[in-house]
Amino acid sequence: MLTTSRIFEGLNESQKMAVTTAKGPVLIVAGPGTGKTLTIVRRIAYLIQQGAKPENILVVTFTNRAAREMEERAEALLGSHAKNIFIGTFHLLGLSIIKNTLPDNFVIYNRDEQVSLLKPLLKGSNTRAHEAVEKISKVKNLLEDADDEINKIYAAYQSALNEKAALDFDDLILKPIEILSNLPSNIPSPPRGEGDSIFKANSKEAAERYRNIFNYIIVDEYQDINPAQYRLMRFLSNSNGNICAVGDSDQAIYAFRGADITNFLNFEKDFKAVKQITLTENYRSTEVILNASNSMIKNNKNRIEKELCPTRGEGRLITLVSAPDDKAEGEFIVKVIEARIGGTSHYQMMRTKETNDFSGESYSFSDFAVIYRTNAQARAIEEAFAASGIPYQVIGKGASQQSKEIEDTVLYMRSIINPAPETGVVPDGSLEEKLLTPADIFDQRADAVALLTLHMSKGLEFKVVFVAGVEEEIIPYT
Repeated sequence: MLTTSRIFEGLNESQKMAVTTAKGPVLIVAGPGTGKTLTIVRRIAYLIQQGAKPENILVVTFTNRAAREMEERAEALLGSHAKNIFIGTFHLLGLSIIKNTLPDNFVIYNRDEQVSLLKPLLKGSNTRAHEAVEKISKVKNLLEDADDEINKIYAAYQSALNEKAALDFDDLILKPIEILSNLPSNIPSPPRGEGDSIFKANSKEAAERYRNIFNYIIVDEYQDINPAQYRLMRFLSNSNGNICAVGDSDQAIYAFRGADITNFLNFEKDFKAVKQITLTENYRSTEVILNASNSMIKNNKNRIEKELCPTRGEGRLITLVSAPDDKAEGEFIVKVIEARIGGTSHYQMMRTKETNDFSGESYSFSDFAVIYRTNAQARAIEEAFAASGIPYQVIGKGASQQSKEIEDTVLYMRSIINPAPETGVVPDGSLEEKLLTPADIFDQRADAVALLTLHMSKGLEFKVVFVAGVEEEIIPYT
């Protein structure tokens, strides 16, 4: 039997408050390294201990990695009860709603199929098919009109999709909104094209079920949700208002993907009688790093005020190195890594394992990461690593990475033929949504230095981090 003492074990006072404030809208402002995942899992356990049914709890995350970690921790704490809790990404949630509401004969188009569908619709237009795909995606994610030309293309594209009984990837969020829109709401319906009778959901029973099944909703990384995801959450939380938003305005870095930080900042306006709890005790970083971080981030304008407090020691000083060019910068990074590893030849590395006394620590290549603002900055670093024989992995390189991830997702979803359960929640193990983020792509088992952009580094941790190209017009990028 799960006891209160077990739920509270190892929690600080702020975390305990975040766990036990169960009713109504709750905003948990969780800075990095403050035990956010631990707090969410213990909150789930507390809800169940207080009588909530596992199948009535919804936990939405942004990465498969975060979802897996929560599932594993929940199972370790709750045993078989954890299997009935929905823990997954927005797209997994959307797909489960679609599968349980619409006919089974639909297909999900990948990017190439979207382009092929659009090409004949763009005759006489100056807009290219690939460009149109991006603009249509923006309309669907932001739920706002574009210019007249794109609106016409959008309408024709939607009609063509419906004639093919097809959905695109963004419809995995948009279509559930339409399904839930069958109930009266003060939230307006999303944009819609002609000829959508094939997929228009008229089942008020289905909408009612989804609006009432999740009595407790927890949304992780709330600062990163886009307008479509926001609207989906508003619909699902309309019945009882037990929604818990977890996030940090200081970590809002995905505006270029459509994320809207105002959803986080306006949470107390969107919901009545919000209880705000702030987690500030940092268990990850040293005092030196936190002091530097606090001194920088406090200059942000759109943020909820807080200051992280260290629980670890002072730590090492941050080193600032001036290099004449990017080549010299790459060579410097190589020298530091070689010094800490003890060389890159097999003999040197074996000898270092026996004699290395560098600060009393031993290092492997996977302990190091080089982060930068743009992918173009990686070239000089890659060349330096290749010349020295240092193994490395470039995470999410190139603009095509996200398209490849979406294509893989579409291919996987096409293979799903499992019947849906009555509750409308896809059973554990029957579906793995594969929209990967860089944190998911990163192979932690590889003994290699990680090269990645600042945006892609979110959610990852390393012993030693180099920030390359810290100069005007690059950081911040202008």
